[in-house]
Amino acid sequence: MTWSFRTALLVRITIVLLSALGVAGFYTSWRVGQTANELSNRVISQTSRIIDQRVIALLDDTEGQARAVAGITRPTFAGDRNEPVDSRSFPLLAAQVVEILRVNPEFAAISITLDRSGEYVQVGQARAGGFNIQTTQLIADGKRVKKDWVPFGNRLSEIKQDTDWKFDPRTQASYAKTKKLNVVTWSTADVLQNLNSGPALGTTCSAPIVSTEGEFLGVVSISLTLTDLSKFLKTIRISPNGSTTLFEVTASTTKIIADPEPDRLMTSDGTGPRLVAISEIQDQRLQRVAHEVETLPKFQTAESRLAQFKQAGETYFTGMTRISGSQRPPWILSVTVPQSDFLNWSRETTLFFLSFTALALAVGAIVALLLADRVVKPLQMLARETAKIKAFDWNEGKPKIVGITEIDDLSRSFETLKAGLRSMEKLVPADYARSLIASGQEAKLGGQRRHITTYFGDIIGFTRLSHELPPEELVEVLAEYLDVLSNVVLESGGTLDKFNGDDVMAFWGAPTITADHATSAVRSALTSIKALNELHKELADRDHPILSASFGIATGDVIVGNVGSKKRMTYTVIGDSVNLASRLQGLNKFYQTNILASEETMQETGDNFIWRHVDTVAVFGRLEPEPVYQPLCSSTEPDEVLKKMADLSNRAIELFQNRQFLEAATLYEEILENHPQDGPAAVLHARCIRFNDNPPAEDWDGSFHMTLK
Repeated sequence: MTWSFRTALLVRITIVLLSALGVAGFYTSWRVGQTANELSNRVISQTSRIIDQRVIALLDDTEGQARAVAGITRPTFAGDRNEPVDSRSFPLLAAQVVEILRVNPEFAAISITLDRSGEYVQVGQARAGGFNIQTTQLIADGKRVKKDWVPFGNRLSEIKQDTDWKFDPRTQASYAKTKKLNVVTWSTADVLQNLNSGPALGTTCSAPIVSTEGEFLGVVSISLTLTDLSKFLKTIRISPNGSTTLFEVTASTTKIIADPEPDRLMTSDGTGPRLVAISEIQDQRLQRVAHEVETLPKFQTAESRLAQFKQAGETYFTGMTRISGSQRPPWILSVTVPQSDFLNWSRETTLFFLSFTALALAVGAIVALLLADRVVKPLQMLARETAKIKAFDWNEGKPKIVGITEIDDLSRSFETLKAGLRSMEKLVPADYARSLIASGQEAKLGGQRRHITTYFGDIIGFTRLSHELPPEELVEVLAEYLDVLSNVVLESGGTLDKFNGDDVMAFWGAPTITADHATSAVRSALTSIKALNELHKELADRDHPILSASFGIATGDVIVGNVGSKKRMTYTVIGDSVNLASRLQGLNKFYQTNILASEETMQETGDNFIWRHVDTVAVFGRLEPEPVYQPLCSSTEPDEVLKKMADLSNRAIELFQNRQFLEAATLYEEILENHPQDGPAAVLHARCIRFNDNPPAEDWDGSFHMTLK
């Protein structure tokens, strides 16, 4: 017996429909209860993970900022001695701390205490906005003078003074703990009383200040308010009646430190603002959750527990997670949901699913009979094209015409879409464009902190050439040089940020995170020099102008993401190391070099290159001097001549910075004998001769301050 395609398809779909509905109805009635339990546990786990990541990010950022402030407070190199920081440095430190508070509103205050004298500087958020600064200074008779300041323009204005200040931060328990352990520590959460912005629930992160020789010098403390955590918990939607709470559990007490209803966490009595005890909270369910947290065995790091209890006839599921990370405060996150939220939802969802399945299968049978091969095959072809786009196969092709207007139009649209995607890949970083398409999300303003390496490349002599050639020929010459630089960057895994005339900006380590971004950037610059030399041979045969290039490379923490306006934005990086890379590129003209890199870049490349220490320079716009290095060649295939130059240069700069100017000049003369055109040797040799005749001041730190970009 044979059936027509239409009849066979209809019979088979009807059988599938009836079978599916029968099995689904039987299975659903058994699984509803289990689904509610499984779904609640899954929601609890996922919600805990989201909140845990947010809390960890907050703690990591606070610890990182504390270490950063400790880093800028360390002694600076001065001659052959380490000069310890004292109260004279407080105004400069306060200015830097103000900028940290400005971008971290959750930090109520940051203080720096010197262990030797007990002197301290504290910068806090003011109640009405702005910042208040407090400094203390030890005077001759052993007394301490406290001064209160406020920023006024680009200077500090004193508003109050106390000539007999008794408070010594070194007597605080958090200070003693940090000094004893010599690591970043956290205080227990409580009401922070002495904040300029008013009492707030918070905790204190303390980081030791340690010299390069390991000597303990003092403590940096950041007062972190927990108000934003409570606001964040309020935004978390678990279920209609679910809730999240953050506890702090110690051997003696259990506290609620973050809750979607933060107003109930603090009260005031005769002694002032204080944390509300759990027994004082009216929410019986929250008290029961606190009891579950207290009665469980001691949590290990990043461990999670699930518990179930009944309250007022309702069954609740609660998940408890220890905030992960060593040396972290003993915080436990609880996520609690009533079983009824998911039981009702599961039943309603199941009923909807069964109805929708029946309808979908019926409609599917009718559509299948009507369309059959006439539509199925063209759609399969378009599905293959969609898969190619998803796999980022955007190669040019021809539309597949099958004679159905809508499908033919769709096929042409696919080719138009691929052409647009190919153009997009050229206009924005390819990895970023693909990640956007893969995620299905729209590009939005904002960024994230990343540790990356940035480089700036500049075509030397292009400005002069622009006055000599017509625009059409000038664009052609520029394109040849930029093609070489761009290809090297892309082949090394870098991201091309922008072209600014004859300048190229690129970075490594974003959007794809890599561990060898510094090595890739330096290798790209060295490879670009070689590639340009090869290009010069071709250009010489065509009688085209010969130009060279210089590069500046710097590594550090930056903000990477989309900047601009909501309608027009660009994917780029912003940060101090980006500005430093630009300045280093400009320094090449002064030292007559082609590549200059920061000390952090040199350190992160390990032993991959032969480096020479060119100079220590305070580039334009920066107060802190930066050691500047030049990569001469790869260490895997070292050039012995360049290796000897690097050794002589590194010995010479060390002698120079130790004020042994004649000895340093002798080594630079040896370099110039073999390399008469070497720019760094010529610059430093002249400086050695000048300093030998007119020595620098006693507080000279061995650096050179640039006054031009």
